[in-house]
Amino acid sequence: MSLWGEIRRRNVHRVVIAYVAATWLLIQVVETLFPVFGLSDMAVRTIVIVLGIGFVPAVILSWVFEWTPEGLQRDGEITAPPPAARARRFDAAIIAMLVLAVAYFAVDKFVLDPARDAAIESAAEERGRTEGIVQSYGDKSIAVLPFADLSPNGDQAYFSDGIAEELLNLLAKIRELRVISRSSSFQFRGNDIFIPDVATELNVTYVLEGSVRKAGNDIRVTAQLIDARSDTHIWSETYDRELEDVFAIQDEISGEIVEELQIHLVGARPRADRTDPETHALYLQALHLYSEESDHELVEELLRQALLHDPDYVPALNLMVSALYFITGDPDWSKYSFDEGIALMRSYVDRVLAIDPENSHATAHRGWMAVFYNNDFETATSYINRALTYDPHNSWALFIGGMISGRMGRNDDAIALTEAALLSDPLCSVCLYVLMHASFNDGQFDKALEASERRMRVATGGWFTRGNIYLFKGDAHKALELYDNQKQNRVAWLGASAIALHELGDMDARDSALAELALTDQRWAYLGLAKAHAWMGNADEAFNWLDRYIEPESAAFGQEFTNILWDPFFRNLQEDPRWLALREKANLGPERLAGLEIKIP
Repeated sequence: MSLWGEIRRRNVHRVVIAYVAATWLLIQVVETLFPVFGLSDMAVRTIVIVLGIGFVPAVILSWVFEWTPEGLQRDGEITAPPPAARARRFDAAIIAMLVLAVAYFAVDKFVLDPARDAAIESAAEERGRTEGIVQSYGDKSIAVLPFADLSPNGDQAYFSDGIAEELLNLLAKIRELRVISRSSSFQFRGNDIFIPDVATELNVTYVLEGSVRKAGNDIRVTAQLIDARSDTHIWSETYDRELEDVFAIQDEISGEIVEELQIHLVGARPRADRTDPETHALYLQALHLYSEESDHELVEELLRQALLHDPDYVPALNLMVSALYFITGDPDWSKYSFDEGIALMRSYVDRVLAIDPENSHATAHRGWMAVFYNNDFETATSYINRALTYDPHNSWALFIGGMISGRMGRNDDAIALTEAALLSDPLCSVCLYVLMHASFNDGQFDKALEASERRMRVATGGWFTRGNIYLFKGDAHKALELYDNQKQNRVAWLGASAIALHELGDMDARDSALAELALTDQRWAYLGLAKAHAWMGNADEAFNWLDRYIEPESAAFGQEFTNILWDPFFRNLQEDPRWLALREKANLGPERLAGLEIKIP
């Protein structure tokens, strides 16, 4: 018998076809499922290699053995020819395998592939936009690290940090220079800092570091400019001055850095906002406490003293607005009522803009207050766009623009604006918070998880948000594990865990959590119950608890409803006429928000 005839008789050709079809189908399934469970590309490659190696033994076994009704037998031991029915069953199995492979190919090509391509294109656009902004500066990027305090008593950290902060602010006025903001660059503090690592983390070419020694009325400031790519010093200088000359020192240092970076500026070099030494010292103490998220009432008091000396000192006025935010609103623990705090904030913002009508920071403050206290999106977007016209790289204005865009449901814009803010402030925890939520609301759960992981490096908490991301990714076990890290916040934990338990099929534990939550007479309990019932498809119950949370007849209804308008937990309600009626009542209809947009100039 010929070789081909022998191959046909032993069904080798059928085994080869079946093996190839099954292998192709298995590889496609593996490539889809392995990333979902966090397995790397190496695991996929291992499967491919094993299946490839297995092809040879499969062919050999099909030549040597035959599958019979009595089991697997050596070909030489079989005397009767195989019945035609067995061959037909073999052919039917092969056809079924091929049909499955073709069906998977069709679904992947015409259903999954377009969505995957759209996601890849979106990611490429975002990556290209970010890379384009970075490349537009070329090598002109710098991070200013906190200056070391070398004072005899080691008690002048606020002053040395303040000097570095003022230099950073001066350099940030140079539009041709990308300057990393304080909240990111000041993460790198101490004697064991490796400059190339700092440069990689913050994506900069140059690093400025230094020290301050203050004794009485005398100060010595040492500054060093480092090429971070080679970790070499390219310029250093020491300045011995009296305290009254501190602003002159800042101007000298920034001017020499500009010359070293060979930036051709239009007009004069940046100059420090000048004030008297006592005002400056009080401001630096307040800035130090604020940056440590310390006692905001003490921050306010220090700034009040500073502004008594110099009522027009713009840095102190801007910082006062931010400090007041933390001590306004909550009647249980805030120093100021809502109306008192807002009136004070507006007065300080108005004073800054009277002094400097194009101050980007204060203009962004106006936009922030318009939306967060009045739900006035038209005014807010106008102010943020104006602030970005004054300074397109102001990280505060970009961050606020991202927050406002997210509240309007414009998640793409929110992502773009916060990513632009992160170029100047890569470790900005509030920027990462907005990026995380905008990505989550947009259904980009992997991107949201990446932002969450970056944020956890610089800020504590966030367990509930991380749990929510895993819940929407389909991993309720991981979600529940993360929720359990915050059991001390019992109200929030009960609401979140009830949803995860529902997904895990533990209905007794779910019902127990919901029952306890229903007995808790707190607004946040009402919100947790509304989310849980919305998730489970109990629309009537969800709206019942939602009405108790947002209080549709209250003056704050619009604000409260805006907070949950785009929350994915309410996705099952968002086409319900009752939800649409609430949206109209809050004046948040699509036609109002459609024409509002914040864009990077």
